[in-house]
Amino acid sequence: MNGPSLHHPLSAFVAGCVIFATSLQGAEPGELINSIGMKLVRIEPGSFVMGQDGPAADYRMNKHPARFDDADWDERPAHRVTISAPFRIGATEVTLNQYRQFKPGHRADKGADDDAVTGVSWNDAVEFCEWLSAKEKRAYRLPTEAEWEYACRAGTTTLFNTGDSLPAGFHKWFGDIGYRARYFTDGRLPAEYRAASGKPDLCVAQTPANAWGLFDMHGNVAEWCMDWYGPYEVADQTDPRGRSDGDFRVIRGGSHSVFTRLLRSANRGAWLPQTRNEKIGFRVVLAEPPRGQMQPPAPPPLNIQNVSQAPPKTVAPAADTPYFSGLKPFVKIPPNSFGPMFSTHNHSPAIAECPNGDLLALWYSCVDEAGSELCVLASRLRRGTQEWEPASPFWDGADVNDHAPKLWFDGEQTLWFFARGMTENILRTSTDSGVTWSKARVLQPCGEFANCPIRTREGFLVIPQDHRGTSLNISRDGGKTWSFPDVNKRPHDYRPGGKGFRLAGIHNGIVQLNDGRLIAMGRFDQVADQKRFGFRTPMSFSSDWGETWTYEASPFPAISSVQRNVLMRLREGPLLFCSFTDQWRDWKNRKGLSFKDASGGQFSGCGLFAALSCDDGKTWPVQKLLTPGGAARVVNGIDRVEFTLSDTMAEPCGYLAACQTRDGMIQLISSKNHYVFNLAWLKTLRRHLPRLRMPLLTRVWSSAVPLRRLQERCPRCSRPRKRTSSSSKSRAVTAAGRQITVSGSGAMSLWLASRPLGTSTPPAITLWTAASPSRTGRLAALTVAGRGRWRTRCRSLRTSRRSPRRSPNHSTSPRRISR
Repeated sequence: MNGPSLHHPLSAFVAGCVIFATSLQGAEPGELINSIGMKLVRIEPGSFVMGQDGPAADYRMNKHPARFDDADWDERPAHRVTISAPFRIGATEVTLNQYRQFKPGHRADKGADDDAVTGVSWNDAVEFCEWLSAKEKRAYRLPTEAEWEYACRAGTTTLFNTGDSLPAGFHKWFGDIGYRARYFTDGRLPAEYRAASGKPDLCVAQTPANAWGLFDMHGNVAEWCMDWYGPYEVADQTDPRGRSDGDFRVIRGGSHSVFTRLLRSANRGAWLPQTRNEKIGFRVVLAEPPRGQMQPPAPPPLNIQNVSQAPPKTVAPAADTPYFSGLKPFVKIPPNSFGPMFSTHNHSPAIAECPNGDLLALWYSCVDEAGSELCVLASRLRRGTQEWEPASPFWDGADVNDHAPKLWFDGEQTLWFFARGMTENILRTSTDSGVTWSKARVLQPCGEFANCPIRTREGFLVIPQDHRGTSLNISRDGGKTWSFPDVNKRPHDYRPGGKGFRLAGIHNGIVQLNDGRLIAMGRFDQVADQKRFGFRTPMSFSSDWGETWTYEASPFPAISSVQRNVLMRLREGPLLFCSFTDQWRDWKNRKGLSFKDASGGQFSGCGLFAALSCDDGKTWPVQKLLTPGGAARVVNGIDRVEFTLSDTMAEPCGYLAACQTRDGMIQLISSKNHYVFNLAWLKTLRRHLPRLRMPLLTRVWSSAVPLRRLQERCPRCSRPRKRTSSSSKSRAVTAAGRQITVSGSGAMSLWLASRPLGTSTPPAITLWTAASPSRTGRLAALTVAGRGRWRTRCRSLRTSRRSPRRSPNHSTSPRRISR
């Protein structure tokens, strides 16, 4: 079924009307040029294998950006499809000249006549086909996804219709230098790419046609198809027409300036039908709709199955009864998952109470934060249960980086979902506890939503933005319409006492103060920006709904990458701020903060903490480390991070999100774990803690030597330590199995080396307490009681808060915490 020899689609425009008239009156020839100069090629019936079974993609494009043979999860299973009737399809994508005959003013200042048209939505493309059908009294439409892949392959079974690779210089990459350099770090592109500068050249038919005479089926611009997007079925199909409903319409072919793997014949994309993009166009089919049946929507994911619609019977606990529960993981994904859920990186969560009393958590899941595989997952904690359900898909435009989900419950009956899209932000709502959702609405500008939205006393909905050109999206009519203060390219004096036109930093949490102003607290990543605020979290204030801002430094430490704070107003009135004592990038050299204990003393703690203010952020008298306390133990955090949890150590990093449920409980999540506590618990001081010079035990060595009674000795000279405390009480060290108890009036400051008494056996257990609390590792349980300070008699091992001398007989390098 080789197509006829094909010239440039515009070269025969003058003769087009004659050929078109001939085709209407006689037998259909092999090619047809219609009334607007569009050349269409006849495709004969046949069958082919649709999709690609493997090799499975691992999406590690930062490790092998040149790889393109791996298949996405949604291309499986490969299945046989039969096309039962012939159809004609455009030899090229619809051009600007052709589209302007439908809409004369479209992109009047951009592009040449023979460029592929872009900036058209799926809806626009359908309207064009309807206009052309009425004009010529023939049925024009978009191709089905199956027709598109059948025509693209043109009888081939290889990765591309050119074989298992593209010819040298086939694939154009314009601009996006920063994104390109992120992966091709040496600046050199593989042979199939053609780096280009300046404005994109989208002229059609500049690369060789496939065997059936179709141009640009790989690259140039991506192309809308007729179908709603959904997973493939296993069974063979005839004239499939996709799903009967969905959120996304299929996009095929890939575009310029993307990875080659996204141009494969089997690759699938999908996005919102009402959106317009500079990389998406379309081509048309001349044929009646196929006779196949649409498939029903895909089976529902776990997070919307069997969801109760009964209202909760909320019983508020006694306000003066402290309550804390945690840490419970809510991100539950099987290991080695590479689509539609990813076990590699799960981050940027959101949480809300549902109208029925369930808790719903969302987050993005991916391998690479900038990758096209990134999607949004969900987990539900059903009312009355104790464990979060396994993760399941929630929202994913195929090959679209659907970033930074946000979730909010208005306290009445509506859940609100916000996310960044392809070149726009989106909003959806649900009134049945997240079972069904409205079709997505588009918000501008496109940028990451910074933090959770709020509703002001005026009834306005406000959500902070990380976009450089604004700070907020605001709705003054209950979410029907949205606006934003446009501050693009306006100066900002980021310093305490300074003024500017957008929020200081990114990921700002926001609340309304009692005087009507907005206050936001965010994060600067650059050291120079942090230095201007004294390495403190920046605060921004606005009295004109985000048009202008003034800046101050908060009393809290600055945070950086892999960290996001929470700022919210509790129902009881105080402001709640949750953040971290140290920047994650400086965790090895952490300093921690000082926290009060119940005895009136203070102790040093590190990691996640909460603070309360009853005077709208002027003072924060209540500050508490968010940890259940207890014996030191290793707990999982974001991705592959492990951290020590104890009385003085809490989770060191993660993006935080929180809500307060109708029972008064504060529901806080990090990128991995769920905490529940109330205001009474925050106000309750922690029990007295021993005043350890350095509270973190960071290394444990053990052997099979039975332990009965241990004697404290210097690990270097083996002499017993000399206690320098004024107390006369004895100090005993006992052990049973892996449980160690140190009791008496002293507290360890550096080393505890233990040997069975009366033997020369090497130490059965050695515990090292770091003078610089930067090391972490797996710990045996340890309990320390009493006051005082112990030092070693070995002068070279005297403790120092900054630079401890370490024993040459033992390695002190811990297992690294990796992301």
